[in-house]
Amino acid sequence: MPLTSGTRLGVYEIVAVLGAGGMGEVYRARDARLGREVAIKVILEAFASDADRVARFQREAKLLASLNHPQIAALYGLEEAAGQHFLVMELVDGQTLADRLARGPLPVDDALAIAVQIADALEAAHARGVVHRDLKPANVKVTPDDRVKVLDFGLAKAVETEATSANAANSPTLSMMASQAGIILGTAAYMSPEQAKGLPVDHRSDIFSFGSVLFEMLTGRQPFPGDTAPEVLASVLVREADFGRLPPGLNPRLVELVRRCLEKSPKRRWQAVGDVRAELETIAAAPRVVFAPSSATKPPPLWRRAAPLAASAIASGALAAAAVWMLKPVPQSPIVRFSITIPTERIAAVGRRTVAISPDGSVVAYAARQRIYIRRIGDLQPTPLQGTDDEGGVISPTFAPDGRSLVYYSPGEGTLKRVPLSGGSPVTLCSASNPDGMSWDGEGIVFAEASPEKVIRRVPAAGGPAQAIVTLHPDELPDGPQMLPDGETVLLTVGTNKRLGADRWDKARVIVQSLKSGARKVLIDGGSAARYLATGHLAYAIGGTLYAVPFDLRTLTVTGAAFPILEGVRRAGAGASGMADFSVSSSGALAYVSGPVDASGPVALAIADLEGRLTPLGLTPGAYVAPRAAPDGTHIAVQASDTKSSFIGVFDRKGSGTLGRITYDANSNSPVWSPDGARVAFQSTRDGDAAIFVAAADGSGAPDRLTRPRAGETHIPHSWYGDALLFDIVTPAGVTLWQISVKTRVAAPFGGVRSAVETDAAFSPDGRWVAYSTTEEGAVSLFVQPFPATGARFMLVKARGSSPHHPIWSPDGKALIYLPAPGAFERVAVEIRPTFSFGSPKPVPRAFQGAPPAARRQYDIMPDGGFLGLVTPAQAAGTATVPEVCVVLNWFDEVKSRAGR
Repeated sequence: MPLTSGTRLGVYEIVAVLGAGGMGEVYRARDARLGREVAIKVILEAFASDADRVARFQREAKLLASLNHPQIAALYGLEEAAGQHFLVMELVDGQTLADRLARGPLPVDDALAIAVQIADALEAAHARGVVHRDLKPANVKVTPDDRVKVLDFGLAKAVETEATSANAANSPTLSMMASQAGIILGTAAYMSPEQAKGLPVDHRSDIFSFGSVLFEMLTGRQPFPGDTAPEVLASVLVREADFGRLPPGLNPRLVELVRRCLEKSPKRRWQAVGDVRAELETIAAAPRVVFAPSSATKPPPLWRRAAPLAASAIASGALAAAAVWMLKPVPQSPIVRFSITIPTERIAAVGRRTVAISPDGSVVAYAARQRIYIRRIGDLQPTPLQGTDDEGGVISPTFAPDGRSLVYYSPGEGTLKRVPLSGGSPVTLCSASNPDGMSWDGEGIVFAEASPEKVIRRVPAAGGPAQAIVTLHPDELPDGPQMLPDGETVLLTVGTNKRLGADRWDKARVIVQSLKSGARKVLIDGGSAARYLATGHLAYAIGGTLYAVPFDLRTLTVTGAAFPILEGVRRAGAGASGMADFSVSSSGALAYVSGPVDASGPVALAIADLEGRLTPLGLTPGAYVAPRAAPDGTHIAVQASDTKSSFIGVFDRKGSGTLGRITYDANSNSPVWSPDGARVAFQSTRDGDAAIFVAAADGSGAPDRLTRPRAGETHIPHSWYGDALLFDIVTPAGVTLWQISVKTRVAAPFGGVRSAVETDAAFSPDGRWVAYSTTEEGAVSLFVQPFPATGARFMLVKARGSSPHHPIWSPDGKALIYLPAPGAFERVAVEIRPTFSFGSPKPVPRAFQGAPPAARRQYDIMPDGGFLGLVTPAQAAGTATVPEVCVVLNWFDEVKSRAGR
């Protein structure tokens, strides 16, 4: 029965009825004990009579009451008086957002101001592990001074039960008391698809609901309308919101933000509401854009459409030469240059091409921050391409011949995907194994695979099985295939497994091979990343320089001498692939990522402090991988390569500045120090299998075999404490983590850990804990277990848009550092005594440019807390530059000019 004014519930006196809530009636009341006014929500009798549910809610309420944030209405507690169970909450004056929206959409500025405050509240709650689960306009109050208060945080979970009424789905507002298959907690119009399906939800469900609220603030309409709850749920599950209802002239970043919030798949949404809040704050400074009036006349020439972009670059000082040109009489076909600066931590990892330009030269696409961005010639800002965000990263964007769509590779899924340039859900074309370059012609997409077979494949643009069109010798490495205009000949680069040094691709061969006869011809002996140009040239790379050579397409013959056409192109590091990061349109425009000329050459060892300041170690640059610091920091073990094999070397920081070899006769990888710094464990193929060996760090004596892999197994060492060595056993079926006694050679699985990626297991400094990465939860996540394994384990970090790789303990054991994404570090504070506990991930200043989560951990922590890692010689010398996407319009005129035409 509803309460009336003057009714007392313990120390609370009812003052007025405020309205109905999802769990019962809401009243204004006075707290006689504390002399303040509060809001009271009297709980439905069905809830209050269930002792188990009340007890569970009391436990939840302790966590909910811990939320202390200016944008969150506080929950004071759950109490009982006069036979009534009721919630005591902060009293918030003002209208609900639903009341304001009843009058129509909000002005854009007001909507953004409210949205930022809602996102701020969600960010604080998510940081405490609280998910709202019922965010909607009715649960948001706006005070008379325009402050936002979000109500009912976490109550949906707190009152969840398996009991339900049969007709709960017939109400547009689903009762929070109804929960079973098909009866979903929350309000139908704002719930996420996973919530609508009755699946477990996390913080990304709140992001979807937030997007629904923001959409309604901007349009005055719900994004997923319907007359009944089933109709609304169907709309949420299968229909897209009508983004055409958004106000005209919005900043494209705001439109994209709303689109990404409302992605059906949680993986494709924003992964953290803090990122949404930061993006909204940026957008709020310029929520609208001014569009030039449309015209039905013929579009101006490409170089004129570039004028706004060029003007923007001039304003930043990047086009001084173009400014001089603009003061001169306008030539017929001017060569125009501009650049797009990309923060290093956002650009995709070196190793595969990241930039592409459309066939007509009007659109540039590049991969950065785990998605693809596009920039149309004439636009001032790049925009993210809807649907391409991928927590495993995206690489190798390639345009369709008509320029209306592009294909890219998803490393996380191991697939090629096609997406329209207008945005939308990507279509999976086929599976692929880390393709080394690809191109797209009228017959489909051609790409190279170097593992497990050395082959060139082609997949139709509509998708389907990828067919092998060229099979290479097992010792050959294919890279960068391009179908020539005759449709019968493939141009590609061929490297060799026999050359392992950093210059392997500078010594590769550019060939053409007939699809009909299989006959091949070597065109260039010494170069890679070749592309046919419509000027009648082949462009190819040596180091960071592009060269051109005259080429007769009819006879497939090089007809003249090579000449340089461009310097400073980014290359794949340490000989990983033949990639040179450039793309040429058929119309004669060029796009490339800048980088040092020696980007594919040697790397140097350096130590960086937490501010990113580098101290080179003085070791001559070389082809180094996986540096590891000795326990006392005086020596560095590293995997290095010469022209014959990879080997393990040890560098004495107080010595002569040279690297002392401790292995000679086979490929040796993955060094790991013994606790006393006297020995190094490593993987070696010296006996024909990929086993683990131990050698003296001073190079004395012969290596001692530690493990014996079975057929098809690869053993990879990771961490050594006391007598125990942690290592992975890798098979085609996956990865398992093992431990072995160095003294007795007895090995056993550790903790039942299985994964699809290497675990990079690491002992804590006291040897009591082991951190590792695993895909056991479906995505790469970071766990900690006791050592010896007891069955207990803790998930410290779960993939949230990218994957936590390569964990390593701080020297004091109070933190774990790992790579969440290329070129970035994060830190999780931990306590290991008396019990294990941990905090939230925090960013660490980036110490090394472009450090990717590769197959080997490319960094270590020094005893003083500094970062040991690999840098380019330019970085070590302090002369490195920030990568840019550089665009040259009418570049073919420049090529012809350099050719002397």
